[in-house]
Amino acid sequence: MKKMNLNRRHALLASVLGACTLSVGLISAPAMAQNNAKVLSIGMPFSPLSMDPSISGNGRAGVHLSPAYEPLIRTQADGKFAPALATAWQISPDSKEVTFTLRQDAKFSDGELVTAEAVKKSIEYFVGKKGPFSANLSTMTGIEILDKFKLKIKLSAPQPALLSLFDAYFNSGDIISPNGVAKPDQLGAATFGAGPYKLDPSATITGKSYTYVPNEHYYDKSRVKWDKVVVQVFEDQNAGIQAMKAGQLKVLVSDPFTGNSNAGNLPKDLRIVSDPVQWTGLILADREGVFQPELKDVRVRQAINYALDRKLLATALFGKLAEPSAQLQSKGFLGYDPEIEKRYPYDPAKAKALLAEAGYPNGFELKLQYVNNTLSRFLTMAVAGQLKKVGIRPVTEEFQNFGAMLAAERGKKIGALMFNSNSGVPNLARFQTLGKGSLNFYKSEDATLTKLMDEAAALPLDKAESAWKKVYAHTAEIAWFAPIVASHTVYFVSNSVKAPRIGQSVVIDTIDFVPAK
Repeated sequence: MKKMNLNRRHALLASVLGACTLSVGLISAPAMAQNNAKVLSIGMPFSPLSMDPSISGNGRAGVHLSPAYEPLIRTQADGKFAPALATAWQISPDSKEVTFTLRQDAKFSDGELVTAEAVKKSIEYFVGKKGPFSANLSTMTGIEILDKFKLKIKLSAPQPALLSLFDAYFNSGDIISPNGVAKPDQLGAATFGAGPYKLDPSATITGKSYTYVPNEHYYDKSRVKWDKVVVQVFEDQNAGIQAMKAGQLKVLVSDPFTGNSNAGNLPKDLRIVSDPVQWTGLILADREGVFQPELKDVRVRQAINYALDRKLLATALFGKLAEPSAQLQSKGFLGYDPEIEKRYPYDPAKAKALLAEAGYPNGFELKLQYVNNTLSRFLTMAVAGQLKKVGIRPVTEEFQNFGAMLAAERGKKIGALMFNSNSGVPNLARFQTLGKGSLNFYKSEDATLTKLMDEAAALPLDKAESAWKKVYAHTAEIAWFAPIVASHTVYFVSNSVKAPRIGQSVVIDTIDFVPAK
């Protein structure tokens, strides 16, 4: 990847970060041979919320789940579905039912057969735990067992994207064995999945390092390519980059800021694998004015959008690993509309005028929060500087992990949160992002938005493009968010490992990292 001159890059960084330290992982370390070609060592940027899929994070925050839990289906880079525990599936014409036919040779790591009854118990457990993604199945009315290896899941409302709920990304597809469901206290310290590997608790340090060994009961032993998988937590991406360069990691799950900072400084045996599948920006969470009264006024939320110089932020912080964007969908995803990009040009004067109209001619203090990771930290610094220019005085707060963020959510103490999430299937945003799901902290409602989402969700996906564009256009109008960039999911990968294209799978499944030789 051709990168801009380092001096120019640092000048741009200085322009958006001011006097902040530019310690961004531009570190030289001698490349060393991997100690064991049969060990897949992965660095992840977050300490896991839990080993229990029902209350865990997902995506980059769910790397620890994928070695041990097999989903019902897998989403491929082209957006098509591939078999996993399920070999066949059928959605009803009204998109309110899906029938899964299971493979008959799959077993959990405890040796128990994966049956329709086991899948039913796992999904019901997931919904009952009311974790971060349980809202995605809030319309589920029941699960019918058709035979030992076939089940039907029923919903009260149409969900054309129903299949996506049962891949690995949203965790509900990660099927837990009946023994695990029966002993939920043990799910935090062990794995009870049907994936290619299982956790080795004796070689695991909670919050630091997680070691997996092959599941001897896995149905496709040809896909078990490693003697051991070790997932290590590197919240400091500088340390992760050093570990990659020293040969201590084969894969680092990273971010576009770290990727851009290091792209021109990698040894020949390392490369970047990335795809533009996420949005990154502010969740203007307190639309009810409970904790941050100013955010209740749509003019204030719109002012924040006008105050952001997205082009400068994208170029200075992310280079070619992001594009400026004012919407929640990236190019190539259903509902993306180039017209939305025209809604919020960089206009500080307009931002100041809107603040004055809303009764804040002298600005106000804004609680600006982020979860401790490299991407959010540097982008929050840059955004704080731009908000100051229109009179908004950011008071930043760092959450050490997702658990701390969720605690603040429960206490209704989130104002504006820097966040990044996948673009993905808009029908799921109806529950998670725009409905009363995990990214709608105060359960905000907008009657027009609800109506538009219901109309879009009633249509088959291949006929819903225009309807979802209306949803996202209205979302921009009411300014529940201040998206900043359409960003890449980024991995640093050793040349000793093959990695697939990311695409609409959003993240890379552990099973798809295989030895290059």
